[in-house]
Amino acid sequence: MIPEHLNQQILQAFSDEMQEKYYLVYTDYNDSFNHSAKTVQECMDKHDLCPLYEIVDDWIYESQYEMCKEYISELEDKVQKNSKYAEIHPYIKVWLEEEDNKELIRDKIADRDHSNPISEMISRTSFRARVTQFTNYDCLPTNFDMRNTYHYEDNFKDIVDTLYLNPAKVKQTFIKKGIVAAGNWKNLSYRNGKEAVEYDAFADEVLNQCCYSHLVFMGMFPLQSMYENRFEKFHKMIIPKGNCCGFYSHWQGGGSLLGMELKRDIVLPIRLRGKTEFDKFELDVDETNCNNGYCINDAYGMIRAAWGKEIQLVYKP
Repeated sequence: MIPEHLNQQILQAFSDEMQEKYYLVYTDYNDSFNHSAKTVQECMDKHDLCPLYEIVDDWIYESQYEMCKEYISELEDKVQKNSKYAEIHPYIKVWLEEEDNKELIRDKIADRDHSNPISEMISRTSFRARVTQFTNYDCLPTNFDMRNTYHYEDNFKDIVDTLYLNPAKVKQTFIKKGIVAAGNWKNLSYRNGKEAVEYDAFADEVLNQCCYSHLVFMGMFPLQSMYENRFEKFHKMIIPKGNCCGFYSHWQGGGSLLGMELKRDIVLPIRLRGKTEFDKFELDVDETNCNNGYCINDAYGMIRAAWGKEIQLVYKP
């Protein structure tokens, strides 16, 4: 049995020869969560990081264990070759045969581990995303089912208001395009010059809507932001200027042209004040096999540039 004071000396010798930093888990350019969109959607739904960790836990543990074995071997070699540790040289091998002693060294190395594999993998992950406007009025019917006639009320009013369009100008554009604008269309002149999209583009979306659908906004998914905030609930979303929107149904896999380009950033609250529980904006991963219906890319096959910039999240202070 090794005397206690020598036990402590051996442990101290290994500690003294350790590097200030270790990197126990290495990732390369192929390591990402690009094939784990379904898991990320699960993290969002549960507001929980655990599903994401479960994908890589075993791999990270094995990598850490194997790297620690190498570093312990290097440390043993350094201590054995250093004459200032001559007193403990005869006991080192026996000491390392005890698994508890190795575990002490592994713990000390782990405390100096500066690798961050999950963050590195997230930085290489690129998901498409969609933000859908849900209202208390279900879906917007097609132009055919609407008999080419629209009123500034109910679901259609919510859509016009979200895009900050002046209803009177919408009516003018509709008449120009051959769409019937029935009823009262207010002249909300304070919206002039602040519209989110062009009036002609809005009319084209309405004319080309092929199935019952919702207003949707496209963008890249803010995975890094969500990870840093542990998938907690966020307060608002900002869709950047230049991103596109239109009408889409993720259950039917169709919609409109999805060609309305945003003229400015648009801020969308998760919940709408003074509205029902069904009036909301919802962010989803828009990738295949996410358990949330057809993704836009399955239906449209758009190039990467069509998705624009990353959606920004605003968390409550």
